Amino acid sequence: MQHPAPRSPIQWWELYIQIPERLSEVISAYWHDLGSTALVIHDTAILRPRHEACIATTPDASGWTVMQGAFPADAHLLGRVRALQTFLQSLCTDAAEATWYLYGRPLQDDAYLTQWRQFFQPVQIGQRLLICPPWETPPVVPPMARLILEPGLAFGTGSHPTTYLALVLLAQTLVEGTHRTVLDVGCGSGILSLAALQLGAQTALGVDLEEQAIAVAEHNATLNDLQHRARFVQGSWDVTEAQFDFLTANIYLGPLVNMIHSLAQRLAPPGTLVLSGILAFQEPTLRTALDTAQLTVVQQMTQDNWVALAVRHRV
Repeated sequence: MQHPAPRSPIQWWELYIQIPERLSEVISAYWHDLGSTALVIHDTAILRPRHEACIATTPDASGWTVMQGAFPADAHLLGRVRALQTFLQSLCTDAAEATWYLYGRPLQDDAYLTQWRQFFQPVQIGQRLLICPPWETPPVVPPMARLILEPGLAFGTGSHPTTYLALVLLAQTLVEGTHRTVLDVGCGSGILSLAALQLGAQTALGVDLEEQAIAVAEHNATLNDLQHRARFVQGSWDVTEAQFDFLTANIYLGPLVNMIHSLAQRLAPPGTLVLSGILAFQEPTLRTALDTAQLTVVQQMTQDNWVALAVRHRV
């Protein structure tokens, strides 16, 4: 693949990965966690790096998928690309899946980065919450609450299974008056933090490694007049030593397992921790980590091979 030069004047760098089709879900989740935006999946496709249109969809590509995404061309670009390469090498270990291709180049046309807007329709979470874009805000009748969301280039509109499952568990387990404070790890667009506030929490702290996500989350707080109750900080769980009544973490399995003990320390009993971003085959690994952290599962939901769990301290 072409390697980005340091201090590149290019605003975005686009990446393409050709992988075995069955690995697309787990790789897309990891790619999102790295900060890729506007992820597009091309089924039955192969890469043609020397062509301007570098993706070819053909029946001969049966079993292959090409994934297309973009990273900001900033100081973290090379580290993200290397992390993605390492992840692909560790994932494609079987002889039948050992082949993968990664190709990158400066992004010439960034229009596709916001094409998702035409597909963003209001999302209803049970009878408690309606999530809608600023350009479509239908009225709601209490006890239904409304959350206006402008994702920008940050992941999280409520339509992806990982976000949707986290929202459903949030709506089902957050109790107004009991769960007053919220910590949202990997907050992205701020959707879980702000949803918690609309559902009865008093204050929320959202953290994310991406500076762009923090800007989007702050904007969304203002859209909903929640800027005085929500605070967003670049970083992770270690930006605070406080305990919270309710925690959410919609992130990839690896970082989640590494931080689970720290999250448990920040969960005030008898609070609830909602975990999402987990594929079904990864659930046993997560449950082992939960057991070592003295956390127990109180509710579970699945959708499209994704799993979300609500957990509490073991009594």
